[in-house]
Amino acid sequence: MLCLDLQDHACPYPLLESKLWLKTAKAGDKLQLLLADSGSRRDIPKYFRRLGHDVLVEQDSRVFRVTITAKPNKD
Repeated sequence: MLCLDLQDHACPYPLLESKLWLKTAKAGDKLQLLLADSGSRRDIPKYFRRLGHDVLVEQDSRVFRVTITAKPNKD
């Protein structure tokens, strides 16, 4: 699993980084994002769910984590 700590970055940078990962991801690959920006925290899970990928959102007192599991391409 690739983990990207993007807590120091605001949208759209975290979304762009996650889209770049998706271009090379294979089915079952996982990406974990650590996010602080409220826009990213809201938009990234919504975007990847809309594309049909599994998304797990976890938050504790220190960090907001989004774990994306790539689904197979339908092409």
